[in-house]
Amino acid sequence: MYQDLEVIDCLVSEPNTDQTANTTDRTPLTAKKLAELLVTTERTVFKYANRLLEAWHWLPESEFRTDGIYTDKALKEMRRLKAIGKSSEYAKAVAIENQKPATQQATIKATSAIVPVRHTEALETKLATIQKNTTALTVSVQDRISTIKGRIATEANRTKNNQTVLDELEAQQAIARGIEKGLKIFELEQQAAAATVEQLTLEKLHQG
Repeated sequence: MYQDLEVIDCLVSEPNTDQTANTTDRTPLTAKKLAELLVTTERTVFKYANRLLEAWHWLPESEFRTDGIYTDKALKEMRRLKAIGKSSEYAKAVAIENQKPATQQATIKATSAIVPVRHTEALETKLATIQKNTTALTVSVQDRISTIKGRIATEANRTKNNQTVLDELEAQQAIARGIEKGLKIFELEQQAAAATVEQLTLEKLHQG
């Protein structure tokens, strides 16, 4: 009877595995994809992967990932690990469920599990490079902004100086127009005075 129950359990679990496998075929479970599904970072995904390899030390790594593509089992266990929170508690639970030791062999497996960390180190190196380039770009942009501000200030001063010159020219032109107008009035006044003197002289001569 126990064997029958085990067969029934296997039949119940297999369709779910097939469905997930089909989903995996449609969408490869890369570290980036897992990070989206788990709502975390790729770095955390790599850490989760190492914890899985340590906890499931009797299984080959291909049970969880191959050439950077993770299995549905990996996704399922990562969700479980995230829910538990502590890798030690997760490892204990896995060991108890599978009746496997959680110390000696796990320690041996942990040594080989360190290898994938190189991917994390490479990622951190790339991130550091990107951050360095971003910082350099930010400094470059700030320098350009400072240069542009300097040019704007120079142009503003030049415009201000030009406006001052224009104001002085307008004032000089106004003075020139005033002088010209005054000269015309003076000239008309002199002409009128001379004409009056001539008229009076003629009248006096006629009376004499």
